[in-house]
Amino acid sequence: MIKRALPWVAFAAVAAALALAGFWLLFTTFMVYDDEGYVLLSLKNFSEHGGLYDQVYSQYGPFFYLIYDALHHALGFAFTNTTGRWITLINWLGTAAACAALVGRQTRSALWAGFTLAGVFTYLWTMINEPVHPGGFIAFLVALGAWLGAELWETGRIRSFAILTGLISAALMLTKINVGIFFAGAAFAWLALNTARPQAARTLTWLVAAGCAFLPFVLMKALFDAPWVHLYALVFTGGALAVLLTARGVARPTVGAQIWIWFAGVIAATLALTCALTLIRGTTPFGLLDGILLEPFKHPNVYFFPMRWRIGTGVLALASLAVAAWSARNGWLKTRGGRRTACLCLLIAGAAFLCAPLKIIPTSLAAWGMCYGVTLAWLCVVPLDQENRGAGTRAWLALLLVFQFLHAYPVAGSQVNWGTYLWIPLLALGLHNTGPLFTAWFGRWSLRIRLLGALVIAVTTLTMTREIAQIGWSRYPTSQPLNLPGAENVRLPDDMTYALRVINQNLLTHADLLFSFPGIYSVNLWTGLPTPSLANATHWFSLLSPERQQAIITRMDQSPRAVLLVQRDVLEYLARTGFHSSGPLHEWLITHFERAFAVNGYEFWVHRGRSVAALSTARFAQGSTPASQELTVTLSSLSRPVASIQICNVNVMRLPLIFLDAKNTSATIEPIDLAGHATGPARTASFPLAFTGLNNLILQFDNHGTQIFHGQALVVFRDAAGSVITEAYEQN
Repeated sequence: MIKRALPWVAFAAVAAALALAGFWLLFTTFMVYDDEGYVLLSLKNFSEHGGLYDQVYSQYGPFFYLIYDALHHALGFAFTNTTGRWITLINWLGTAAACAALVGRQTRSALWAGFTLAGVFTYLWTMINEPVHPGGFIAFLVALGAWLGAELWETGRIRSFAILTGLISAALMLTKINVGIFFAGAAFAWLALNTARPQAARTLTWLVAAGCAFLPFVLMKALFDAPWVHLYALVFTGGALAVLLTARGVARPTVGAQIWIWFAGVIAATLALTCALTLIRGTTPFGLLDGILLEPFKHPNVYFFPMRWRIGTGVLALASLAVAAWSARNGWLKTRGGRRTACLCLLIAGAAFLCAPLKIIPTSLAAWGMCYGVTLAWLCVVPLDQENRGAGTRAWLALLLVFQFLHAYPVAGSQVNWGTYLWIPLLALGLHNTGPLFTAWFGRWSLRIRLLGALVIAVTTLTMTREIAQIGWSRYPTSQPLNLPGAENVRLPDDMTYALRVINQNLLTHADLLFSFPGIYSVNLWTGLPTPSLANATHWFSLLSPERQQAIITRMDQSPRAVLLVQRDVLEYLARTGFHSSGPLHEWLITHFERAFAVNGYEFWVHRGRSVAALSTARFAQGSTPASQELTVTLSSLSRPVASIQICNVNVMRLPLIFLDAKNTSATIEPIDLAGHATGPARTASFPLAFTGLNNLILQFDNHGTQIFHGQALVVFRDAAGSVITEAYEQN
């Protein structure tokens, strides 16, 4: 009994390590493009105001908003960066756990379940970049559909399968319409293959095959001239047709008209109910149509991110489809030689894939799954024994994989991971399926070879778990908490931590309205400052209509204390990739606002002619003599007298560059107002330094040739006991 339980104890240990690693990684990551802030603010605004699409801008469907709003009211949580990370961790772990449950149920093996858990969790590591993004929720729903759908199908509950897949299809359609259509397409294809009436099954299967051939031309029409899109279409069509051809051989004629009615009826009823609830919450019928259907189809014309295909992707796609078609036509896979060849090809594919997590080849799991896994998915469907054990589950998984593969069009970022992670459980089931044939193939050597294979899988599982935990542990204890409202325990690199604190302090002092370019809405959540309207988008310059942009102009123009926060690094990245901002709001902001100061890529812009005191910032200049240097720091009241000052590189704070104190530094204090204007004469001061109110502290010292990397200098003020009183970040 104990011996039988030990593998599952090891599985639990792996799960605990992954959960802890996920926590560390999520709470040490903040992306400057701030998709999470956009999603969090739109969730908050919908919960408070309703009016999705008409008032609250969103690129995502209403189901996502309704479900999180319901959870918000039921559980009482606020929409903060901390909450968003916990939600993401639940979706992340839930997705991996659902896939592991599917594989564990089919294989009765803790080893394969553990490999799947660690593999899917590692595959989806990009969830740390966009906490609370609908992509995590979508991945979880797809995994639930894969697992529970397989359970229901294997146990003969076909009607329940139709109800489940109909519910999830509709939920996904009303979260992100293209992903919902892809899930519904996979379910439709599986039901078509298993339709009871032979003539109807053939007709429906041909319809699905034709759809797979033409879908890329419809979906990718806007960008089809691009070579990367041609290859995308080829990989999908080849992978989908190969899976269809192979899955035909394992289908069972069990689906009648009643099942089709349940499937279509549940989709229609769920769509209708969700839309009705959205309309009740203040959305107009046109707003609903625009938000769910019309706007998403414009997205490829607004922003795209091309897929970087790996070498041999197209050749493998064509060759794989040709072999699958030839095998299906000649019934070769039903022969002993055909099965052995398919088994060998699958083992080679599995071995090649395992080289990615073991760092033998320089590619990521997701890149391998995207470029090669979808193409080879049909090999996992091939039944390698006479009983076709688990073939239905593998066929269902393979169909889901090839359809979800389209999720990464037109933005092949995190969507690559969200769209292809089912490759992990499919490969696990496919490799496990080789066991019986392996035994017959190698005879008395099979046990040793299988033990070697189990060792490789165990090492791979532990390697993935160790690597992701090691990355998290290397970041979490060495970073300090951000200590901003709703993000208190988010720990970031020091340069970003201090920059965001400085920006936050100045916004609370100088602003009553905050807009950002592009949209950086976490800052609105930290400061509590409102945006000009509820139409908040990251790339507002290309996503918002001229009317909505004009409404923002009007509100900004009416607010003398309005502030524009610019993220220069993101704008430069967009420009390098060919996306340049324009439009009436962009032109108005450039004309009517100007930069007051900047720290670490964040620029603080105010109305032209307005002056502000840049609190907790520092500026270096030439001193009164050639050998001296001048440092001006703008500070508010000090809580304790300053006994010493350290100048550090913000990223290497443990090794100060310069020490300033009474022995080597002269100090002048100039009182100022919020505009930065002097309110009285400057006075000479001596250490320990003390003052109240706003002041410019001007320090003269000799740096003795010490090199300071300007733009990265942090000035740390300490009391007599060495404790930190405050810090100031150098402007850039």
